[in-house]
Amino acid sequence: MRSPMKSPQEGRPSTFALTDEAGRLMFRVMPHELTPFRAKLADGISSLCGLGLLAASMVTLPDWRQPELSVLAVAFGGAAFGSWALHFVARKAFRATTRIELSLDSIRVKCVWGWKCFDRRLDHRFVLLPHDRAELERRSNELDTREASARGQIVQMPIYYGDSFHVVLVYDGQRVDLLSVYGRQQAAAVVARLQYCDRQLAQEAKHVGAGDNPHVNGDWHQSPGGL
Repeated sequence: MRSPMKSPQEGRPSTFALTDEAGRLMFRVMPHELTPFRAKLADGISSLCGLGLLAASMVTLPDWRQPELSVLAVAFGGAAFGSWALHFVARKAFRATTRIELSLDSIRVKCVWGWKCFDRRLDHRFVLLPHDRAELERRSNELDTREASARGQIVQMPIYYGDSFHVVLVYDGQRVDLLSVYGRQQAAAVVARLQYCDRQLAQEAKHVGAGDNPHVNGDWHQSPGGL
């Protein structure tokens, strides 16, 4: 009978428990998330497509100069639903996958030009940091809001970098950005999963006799949220 207990490896990000060439435990974590830039790009493209749908709906009306109210409602309703669907699909399609592998000895991150490798036996931890461009975006949005207010307009500027975070490996005191994630909950889930895998490897190190591993007690681990 299948156990009703939920595995810590279920859900996002996708996580696989594997064995390395020596038969020892390792993990592969594959976050599939939006970056703030990709989120902005997806929203921009879906908005343009939504305007195109609205224009097409108006053109196809039997008499677009004096349309009936019911026909106009159907046209606008269809365009609004299509725009929402495009927004949803675009955000799904624009997600990026990052491949991170953790073993007893190493932490590896797949990049465009190859793998970045780090010695897991050195002091390290996984944390969240606010996105570096969050403050710049906040100032820009405040300026745009004041200018709109001076014209008698009320606007609500979209927030992308302010809602985004860097997933960071603090490696022997140095900051190593692993990926940027749009959405606090999604970013926290990635950090929590990396911390979980790291704890499991620390326990495994005890079993294989890694007495010189500085992280066997796991006391340095930190919940998602920062340095």
